[in-house]
Amino acid sequence: MTRVLVLASLLLAALAVSARAQATHDAQMSAPPVPQKQGDLGTPTEEMLRRAEIKRDEESHEEMVERSDEAAQIGEEILDSFNKHKALTADDYKKLERLEKLARKIRGSAGGSDKVEVTEDAPSKIGAAVERLAELSGLLKKSVAKTSRLVISAAVIKNSSDVIELIKRIRSIKQP
Repeated sequence: MTRVLVLASLLLAALAVSARAQATHDAQMSAPPVPQKQGDLGTPTEEMLRRAEIKRDEESHEEMVERSDEAAQIGEEILDSFNKHKALTADDYKKLERLEKLARKIRGSAGGSDKVEVTEDAPSKIGAAVERLAELSGLLKKSVAKTSRLVISAAVIKNSSDVIELIKRIRSIKQP
C-alpha cells in the first residue's frame, strides 16, 4: 500500500511539474516582444551573424583595395616595359591578362556587370594606348581607395570597365 501511495505522489508531482512548464511556455509565447533599443543588433545570434557579415564585407573591401594596388602596379610595369622595348613582349601580354582579371573582379565586387559601353575615345596607337592604360589603372586605384565598403561607386565600376575595354583594344592593335 505504501508503494501505491509513493507511486501516486510521484505521478502527481510529475504532472504538476509538467503543467507548470506548459503554463510558463504558454506565457512566454503570448508575451509581447520586448522592444529593442535603437542601434541594438537584436538577439545574441542575430548580433553574431551581423558582426560576421560586417567582418566579411571589410575583408572583401580590403581584397578589392589590394587588387587595385596590384592593377596600378601592373599598369606601370607594362608602360615601363613598352618604353624600354618599344613594343609589348609576351610577358606584357600575360600582365595584360592578369590586369584584365583584376579589373573584372574589382568591377564585380563594386556591383558592376559585364554589360559595358564601348569607349569611342580609345587610342589607336599602341604607345598612346599603353600610356592610357597606366593612367586608367592609377585612376582605378585612387577611386577604390576613396570608396568605403558601404558604397557602390560608379567611378570604380566605370574605371574598371574602361581598363577592360582598353585592354581589348590594345590586343587588337598591330604592333610596329
